Amino acid sequence: MDNPTTKEIGGIRLHRLNAIMITITILLSVALMLVTLYTQRSFYNVEEATERYILARRNAGDMQAGSDYLTDRVRTFIVTGDRACVEDFFREIEVTKRRDHAIENMEQLVSDNETARHLNEALRLSNELAEIERYAMRLAVEANGYDITTFPDALQKVRLTEADLALSHTEQAQKAQESVFDKTYQTYKAEIRANVQQCEQLLADVTERLQKESEDQMQAVLTVQSVLLVLVVLVVLAIVICVQQMIIRPIETVVDAISAERIVPLRGAYELRFLAKAYNDVFAQTKKHQDRLAYEASHDQLTGLYTRGVFEKVREKNGRRAQTMLLIDVDKFKTFNDTYGHAVGDQVLQKVSSALQSNFRSEDYVCRIGGDEFAVLMLHTNASMRGLIENKIQRVTERLADTSDGLPIVTLTIGVAFLDSDHKTKDLYKDADAALYTVKGSGCNGFAFYDDTVNHPEEKEQEDLGVC
Repeated sequence: MDNPTTKEIGGIRLHRLNAIMITITILLSVALMLVTLYTQRSFYNVEEATERYILARRNAGDMQAGSDYLTDRVRTFIVTGDRACVEDFFREIEVTKRRDHAIENMEQLVSDNETARHLNEALRLSNELAEIERYAMRLAVEANGYDITTFPDALQKVRLTEADLALSHTEQAQKAQESVFDKTYQTYKAEIRANVQQCEQLLADVTERLQKESEDQMQAVLTVQSVLLVLVVLVVLAIVICVQQMIIRPIETVVDAISAERIVPLRGAYELRFLAKAYNDVFAQTKKHQDRLAYEASHDQLTGLYTRGVFEKVREKNGRRAQTMLLIDVDKFKTFNDTYGHAVGDQVLQKVSSALQSNFRSEDYVCRIGGDEFAVLMLHTNASMRGLIENKIQRVTERLADTSDGLPIVTLTIGVAFLDSDHKTKDLYKDADAALYTVKGSGCNGFAFYDDTVNHPEEKEQEDLGVC
């Protein structure tokens, strides 16, 4: 059993230590406060000038950023024809107004006419540049053949000269690009930037002068403050050590004792085990949810096959490696929907999907790429597997001809193309599609390999192919 006297002495020591630490902290804080009050007058002017400089520089940056943003939007529209850039341009001019707001804010911050003059000059040049940009966009609207009435009113009000209206669309597009990339445009940009930079430099000079004037008188005070801060740090360290020795470690001992009576924690502490378990539960649920979302994003809801997005990604990833592509259309699928109803149509698609999945390899990508359009990508294959592919198609056809499930006979039109060392095609999809349309041109219900086709679909009339 502990000695009560020892307990009492320990408590008294802690109380006295806390009182001493608090007293020292208060004395040091008062001293720092007095020194701070003493230096406040010197710092005030410097602080105010620095804040003005920071705010003015920020606003100058906003003005430059607004001007650069307008340049980016107009150039992007003229080069790409993206109409959204026009909306962005006029939103900046009429709603965001970074340039106007920057000037208004800086006029309240600057104290000399020279700085204000540079700011106003920058805004004037920016406004003139905006007129050039509006005219260039108006030329681009004409060059692209857009309906001007669908653009903002401010752009509709821009009137082109008779000479520019007489230009061809190509010449109008060229002139529009030249007007926002030529030397005159660059000169405007350079002058805007120079005025903004001059404004920033003037503000920096004022701030530097004030800082220099107060540097000497503050040097001694800062030395005193440094000493006081060191003492404060030492006191804080002493408090931390006391808290560590007298509070933290005892609490850790209690936690370890409580943890020993329960399930062993993952990191040796009950709190961490509890948090880790809660995190693991959330993580497991999140992972399960993510896996489900990923599956739904990559698989067709009706058939369970891969989607067209997966098909395109696999094509892109596999690149020029050896592979075989089958493009498959369900013959006269509209007839199933019209005759038997959409429910039977869905069952037909599911039957086709099942037949394809069960007859191709697990590593093959069987995809539904359209309403009644399917595709199979067989990676790491070549033309030597032609006989195997024919057998697979035959088995699929036989299964679809089986009406024991109550569904009508289903036929397919299939085009097959290879990409390997002997078949250097530029577009495997196009080759398979050409083979498929060759079959359609012959009445559907069959398959063809691209190598066997003579007349490609682009060389034939496609009017009669709709019957499939």
